[in-house]
Amino acid sequence: MRTPLDSLVTEHALRLVNQSGNADFTDAILDGRIPMVSGELPVKNVCAKVHPWLSDEIDKVVDLLGISKRRFLEAAFIEAVNKANAIIEAEGVHERFAAMAEAEAHAAAESVEG
Repeated sequence: MRTPLDSLVTEHALRLVNQSGNADFTDAILDGRIPMVSGELPVKNVCAKVHPWLSDEIDKVVDLLGISKRRFLEAAFIEAVNKANAIIEAEGVHERFAAMAEAEAHAAAESVEG
């Protein structure tokens, strides 16, 4: 359990780390609370059907934290992509596919020559 001082310092430190003035502004534009002056924001809709339980849990978490669902899911997507890329790199997936492509190219070249 954190001490009162630890809680206070942690809260403010995390607020500074996570401070993103553009995120609230982006949410307001996407929600239609602020009209766009010109053009569109470069965003894409990422939609997935999930179990109702998961949807309810996400709603509870974002309500408790007081953040938008978009901000929460965007952070989750970024973390998921970063973890997936780290695993792909650590397991040598790109190198494996490069080696397979090289072997196929070598075999194709030999069949043309032969």
